Amino acid sequence: MAYGGKRLKGAMKDADRSGAAYAVILGERDLAAGSAQVKDLAAGDQESVALDALTTTLKERLSR
Repeated sequence: MAYGGKRLKGAMKDADRSGAAYAVILGERDLAAGSAQVKDLAAGDQESVALDALTTTLKERLSR
């Protein structure tokens, strides 16, 4: 988890180094829109996911 003064680029590098499969990016605009960005750290793909579907989406992806 990274928040506060940490820049996004540094947070993404930390997530990748940690061995995480996905990163969830949640900024002010995302919150206002009721969504989060889910980034596949291996492929580099990123998509917007509704907050109420976030847990289900991550569970599905991690079970692949």
